[in-house]
Amino acid sequence: MAAKLSCEAVAQAVLGAPLRKVGRELAWRCPNHHDTNPSLQVNPGKNVWLCGPCGTSGSAWSLAAFLANLDPSDKAAVGRWLRERGLLNGGGKRKRKSGERGPVVAEYVYPDADTGELVLIKRRYEPGENGVKKSFAWFHRVGDKWEPGYGGHKPSLYRAERIAHEMILVGSESEKDADFGQKIGLATFSWGGADNWRDELAGYLRGKQVIIVAHCDEAGRHCGQQVAASLYRTAASVKVIEIPGAKDLAEAIEKGITREALLALFEETPEWKPSSGAEILNSVMGFIRRFVSLSESQARAVTLWIAHTHAFGAADATPYLAVNSAEKQSGKTRLLEVLRLLVHRPWFTGRTTAAVLVRKIDAEQPTLLLDESDAAFGGQKDYAEALRGVLNSGYRRGGAASCCLTQGKGFTYYDFSTFCPKVIAGIGRLPDTVADRSIPIRLKRARRGEVERFRERDAGHEAAGLKARLAVWAEQNLETLRNAQPSIPDALSDRQADCCEPPLAIADLAGGDWPVTARQALVKLCVGAQAQDDSIGVQLLRDIRSVFAAKQVDELPSAELTEALAEIETSPWGEWNHGKPLTTAKLARLLRPFDIFPCQLRTGQARGYRLTDFEEVFSLYLPLESVKVSETQYSCGPEGNLKVSNEKSSDTLKNEVSLNVYAPSRHFDTLEKGNESAQTSEKAPISLTGLEIGEKQSENAKKREGVLF
Repeated sequence: MAAKLSCEAVAQAVLGAPLRKVGRELAWRCPNHHDTNPSLQVNPGKNVWLCGPCGTSGSAWSLAAFLANLDPSDKAAVGRWLRERGLLNGGGKRKRKSGERGPVVAEYVYPDADTGELVLIKRRYEPGENGVKKSFAWFHRVGDKWEPGYGGHKPSLYRAERIAHEMILVGSESEKDADFGQKIGLATFSWGGADNWRDELAGYLRGKQVIIVAHCDEAGRHCGQQVAASLYRTAASVKVIEIPGAKDLAEAIEKGITREALLALFEETPEWKPSSGAEILNSVMGFIRRFVSLSESQARAVTLWIAHTHAFGAADATPYLAVNSAEKQSGKTRLLEVLRLLVHRPWFTGRTTAAVLVRKIDAEQPTLLLDESDAAFGGQKDYAEALRGVLNSGYRRGGAASCCLTQGKGFTYYDFSTFCPKVIAGIGRLPDTVADRSIPIRLKRARRGEVERFRERDAGHEAAGLKARLAVWAEQNLETLRNAQPSIPDALSDRQADCCEPPLAIADLAGGDWPVTARQALVKLCVGAQAQDDSIGVQLLRDIRSVFAAKQVDELPSAELTEALAEIETSPWGEWNHGKPLTTAKLARLLRPFDIFPCQLRTGQARGYRLTDFEEVFSLYLPLESVKVSETQYSCGPEGNLKVSNEKSSDTLKNEVSLNVYAPSRHFDTLEKGNESAQTSEKAPISLTGLEIGEKQSENAKKREGVLF
């Protein structure tokens, strides 16, 4: 069997021979801090390592992640890094004998980036027996021998010494492409892999005209955009192309494309220019709306969420998209199919097991696109509860699902990470705890001819280019997004604010009209959904508030209050008690959790409720019930401005009401109405009118519009 991965081998592959030996421990200079006294120590006997100044230690795997500046949980990236250095064979987990790897079919000699000496060689192994995939391994020169790993050297560009005096260069991620291009007379070079580009390599191409031939796959397109962005301010010009009918340059040449045909293709390709964040988001939003019927607010929210999946590493919380509809055939699955083309690491599934769910999220941190959630929550109990637990805990970094595992003859436990972006699509409502962590996207059936017919094969190519541009833009701004503190509209609750912070940070970074329109969209979607999905207790408080306001009194007998509640057609109080109206005893029981109890009224003739008893719960549970939000009304920029209008409600109140409530200072500071302004403090009363949250304004509301600062 293959030898166990060792800390010593990992350290030597990157840092070369140890600088000193202290007892049983080997020491190197740590590359992650200014290390004058070798402090990265490896104990070969125990196969562990430690860097005291960095405060980091662990296994050989964690050392590889530490030296590669990767997340140890990103197993695919760390494994790829190890395989490229010859420290891990193949791509699977099964240990293989060295003889099972295919033969060496090519060797690519690289110069050292600092000295220019040809001291590195990269060997290509073609597929061998037992289905081993092709792989690469690096070796460095030690005397007359080639030893595994880099040996402390940094590779330059492949064929860099042969293109130094050329002005028009053709680059690719593959050395094979560079060799084939050289055969037909092109000045070609390579950086040795889709993940191997380093910004410092741009210095070799300063002042050159560079054409990047991107591979026709997701990694290749992403790499092409990444290299172009790195070269934009260094090279004289940059172009990015894909060769029609071929996956890469080598295949195109094998199929017979000539040098003249390639030069003509290069000539007609426009120069690459960086796109602003706003331009990229606008392109993504336009692509989505071609195939799915979405409102302006929904389209903007979905677009920002897609960008969030590519900048997921910068966020401490992730909003879910709750995609639902009243009936089937409303576009839920179509939206997920479009999202699959655009999001980072999509996992589109309609059903999985609880065991697979937590393990796949922990191992890969995919973007979960879960369809038919109504069937999942209404199906097998164990799976439904596991799914609910993953969704409840997985919206914040550090969220985990704890599972019991067998270990030999005993048992142990493991905390599986549940943190990843998620879309949950289905008919009807989600559980309240899940909906609370979501941006609601409620779809309606599209009118005939409103959207284009979706053909994934045709749409996929266009989406691939958009996805690559968006991914590179997000990666380049990860640190900015990680440190961002966007202004949050006061209309959002605390949990909504947590979930909306990542997309708002992206909107602010993108610029253009996105900072304003993003806040409009999120307030409209989240606040509107909250008003529709309130619990029965909050609905009761809202209706009691409307009754007090309509009657313009400060106390009401219990019987009179229950009678008024029963008359509200849009609420359940008229048939609350087995088809009969709500009784005074039932009302008292519903209000008990809020610490509100009937008392003797000032008239002395009956027991009932005083408005002052409700002031605190109104401010806590109904802080913005009277704010009407619409796309034309709402304006929130860096100063956090919010326009509101006091429009009459036709469903709940049937007449205009005006009510003084105590509003928490988090939500309101000043309310202006007409030419009058009322300065408020944390405990000052604010006069608000109307409870409806909607999109259309009445003429009367326009005349009485106010501005909230």
